[in-house]
Amino acid sequence: MSARLCVYVCLCTFVFPAFDYGFLLCISEDALRVETLNEYLSSRSYLVGYGRSQVDAEAFALLCRPLPERHVHALRWYKHIAALNDSCFSAKAKRVQPPWSPPEGTDVSKLHLYNSLTRTKEVFVPQKGNKVLWYCCGPTVYDASHMGHARSYISFDILRRILKDYFKYDVFYCMNVTDIDDKIIKRARQNYLLEQYGEKKPSPSQILQDVLTARTPFKAKLAETTDPDKKQMLERLDAAVDAALGPLQMSVQSNAAGDTLQNQAQVLLEEAKDLLSDWLDSQFGSQVTENSIFSLLPKYWEGEYHKDMEALNVSKLILVNNSIYEVLTLCIVLYFLSARQLRLAFLMHSWKDTLDYSNNTMESAIQYERFINEFFLNVKDILRSPTDITGQFEKWEAEEIELNKSFYEKKTSVHEALCDNIDTRSALEEMRALVGQSNTYMAARRSAKLPPNRMLLQSIALYLTDMLKTFGAIEGSEPIGFPVGGNGQNLESTVMPYLSVLSDFREDVRKIAREKKVTELLRLCDELRDDTLPELGVRLEDRDGLPTSVKLVDKETLLKEREERKKMEDEKKKKKEEAARKKQEQEMAKLAKMKVKPSEMFRSETDKYSNFDETGFPAHDAEGKELSKGLAKKLRKLYEAQEKLYNEYLQSTQNGS
Repeated sequence: MSARLCVYVCLCTFVFPAFDYGFLLCISEDALRVETLNEYLSSRSYLVGYGRSQVDAEAFALLCRPLPERHVHALRWYKHIAALNDSCFSAKAKRVQPPWSPPEGTDVSKLHLYNSLTRTKEVFVPQKGNKVLWYCCGPTVYDASHMGHARSYISFDILRRILKDYFKYDVFYCMNVTDIDDKIIKRARQNYLLEQYGEKKPSPSQILQDVLTARTPFKAKLAETTDPDKKQMLERLDAAVDAALGPLQMSVQSNAAGDTLQNQAQVLLEEAKDLLSDWLDSQFGSQVTENSIFSLLPKYWEGEYHKDMEALNVSKLILVNNSIYEVLTLCIVLYFLSARQLRLAFLMHSWKDTLDYSNNTMESAIQYERFINEFFLNVKDILRSPTDITGQFEKWEAEEIELNKSFYEKKTSVHEALCDNIDTRSALEEMRALVGQSNTYMAARRSAKLPPNRMLLQSIALYLTDMLKTFGAIEGSEPIGFPVGGNGQNLESTVMPYLSVLSDFREDVRKIAREKKVTELLRLCDELRDDTLPELGVRLEDRDGLPTSVKLVDKETLLKEREERKKMEDEKKKKKEEAARKKQEQEMAKLAKMKVKPSEMFRSETDKYSNFDETGFPAHDAEGKELSKGLAKKLRKLYEAQEKLYNEYLQSTQNGS
């Protein structure tokens, strides 16, 4: 079946009003005439209509020379008419294009990288076109990895991603892993000897004696250590061993037996395993020669390596071994930080400088993630709000123009930062500033009860998401924000329609409850928001005059927010109760003071005064000397003030208050 699409075009003769260029003749000064023409042509290509006409030719004849550069509109028109003057004005005439010259342009930032040989930043120029061959010296791993290993792996992964995904280099990244080395051989030997020691099931007294023996060379090593970090680590180990030694020594000396003794021995064996294995190696290490003992360790760490690399979102690398043994690499346990938070901590510092592994550093990364995530949640909430197709395309006002200008400035600043030795710290700060400006814009629109520009905020959110993906801080294919859910599932798109229905229903219930003054329903709605939904990773934000905002946030964050909110409410309640208590005490003290008769207020102060007149006012001090005029004047003011208070008290008792 075919269909015919009929399009009806109405061709109407459009009559332009005649251009009266006589006003140009009335202007005697050439400069003023050109300025007037320039203003008229600021919104026109020709004097009349959409093509050159006789009017243009006659007006052109009035101008006897080229126009000044500052009158851009008149100069544009003048050059165009001059180019067409050689051709005859007719429908068949061949149109002549005006002359064109390329723009001067601006300098483009080039990637500069720190050259450790020259100790300066040099322009990065690959040897062969766009291809970059990168060899990275990997770790010599013989035990569980620490934060220093994670720093190397993640930092180089960030640099590789930026070179490949941002600067679009064709990067071939190769890293060696040393899996046979004196340290590795020694650690494999120590592990074997310690395992053999445990299999012999030594008695608690034997364990105690061996640890005390092993502690002697360890103490000597501690005394010789000068590096402050290593010395601190050894001191902590010695303190842990010392704490475990005491209970076992007391039990052995008292001939104790049973499970308590065995447990104390196992605690000591666990705390002292490092110094004990070192001592065992010095005594029996030369006897360990079986090759399989040294191959078991790399085989174990190979599997752990792949797990840790995946957990840290570090891309798979080309690995080169130093021997026949298999890969031996990273094993890091993330207890308090997610892989993203750890990566953000490294991004917020220069990749070539020493990193401060303090709590403040890690807390800054957590706060940065929370700040950026909140922006993403707000933008997605705005984009979910219903609108027709025309509502998505709105005229920009001054606020949108200013934010868009800032958006392009920040993108330029981010690019310049990455060109400057891949300065991710400055790049993240520029991104933070962009989010701050966007938040200010959204807050202003919210206060004015006006919708923000969806397309502008969407563009900013898409850019930030793309940059964080480049840095390896965001996985998945979601266009905006951090992914919600795992195993490749887009949890947000699945559950949000149901949550929106629940939110709308709850809002209707709250509206009816407020109108009917049903406080129990309002309490249940608040309970749903504050207690039930946070346990499911859902945050509802009630806003005056606007629909309730629905956001998917990880459960741990919401529970922490609830705990902090409850803590703040408790502190606020405590302060309120404390203020009420102080106010009551002040009122009680004031009431007690008001009950004192003026004639009695000084009589109790026998350590200060010794003689009083008939009204109870002091006349002499404790030594019997007459009061000075200045002191008497001061006391008289106090007396009169108390007299006023006492009269107020009498008045209140008469009124029954």
